[in-house]
Amino acid sequence: MESLSQIPVRYAETDRMGVIHHSHYPVYFEQGRTDFFIEHLRPYAEFEAQGVQAPVLSYQVEILGRATYGDLLKVSTRADWMKGVRLQMSYRIRVEEREVAAGSSLHALVDSTMKPVNPRKFPELYQELLKVFPRP
Repeated sequence: MESLSQIPVRYAETDRMGVIHHSHYPVYFEQGRTDFFIEHLRPYAEFEAQGVQAPVLSYQVEILGRATYGDLLKVSTRADWMKGVRLQMSYRIRVEEREVAAGSSLHALVDSTMKPVNPRKFPELYQELLKVFPRP
C-alpha cells in the first residue's frame, strides 16, 4: 500500500550548490507519512486525540541524485511492517523518473507519557493499522 505526495522544492531548502540540503529529507518523509495516513487510515491527529502517538525512533536516508530549486518531488510512501508497537515506513523520492533519495523511518506507538501503548487500550485503531501494515 502506497501513497504519492508532490512537493515543490523551495529556494530556502537548497544549499550553496543549489541542491536540496540533506536536512530536508526527513521533512519530506513526514509529509509523505501525513498524506499516507490521510489516504489509507485517518489523519494522524485523530490517533493523537485518542492517546496514541508514533514518534520517530530512527531515520535512514540515502541520497541518490540531485534535486534543485523548482523541481517537483514525488514522494512515494509505503507501510513496510508492524510488529507489536513498532512500525516502519519507507520512502522513495523522485524528480520525474529520476530517483533522488530513498529511506525509511522506524516508529513506536506510545501514550502521552511516551510509554509503549498496549494494543488492547486502542483496539479499533490497532486493527486499522494491522490492515495497512504487514507483519514481518
